[in-house]
Amino acid sequence: MSLEALHKARKTVGAKQTLKAMKRNEVTLVYVAKDSDARVTCPLTDCAAETGIPLNSEYTMEELGAACRIKVKAAAVGLLD
Repeated sequence: MSLEALHKARKTVGAKQTLKAMKRNEVTLVYVAKDSDARVTCPLTDCAAETGIPLNSEYTMEELGAACRIKVKAAAVGLLD
């Protein structure tokens, strides 16, 4: 999915909300910012590897925040079912 379509999709924004949704098996794709802190994103990448959720890490925090139409940067975004 492109970043342009991301603002219309059902999603979680932020590492904590996304991880919670991943543990509830509600996430189909995870975007992790390539410039985010590893301490923040490591639980997300580990959970994605364990559950087989596809992971996209080609965008920056600023790009993810802008795609979600929020005024701050986003370390992670999860697409919901």
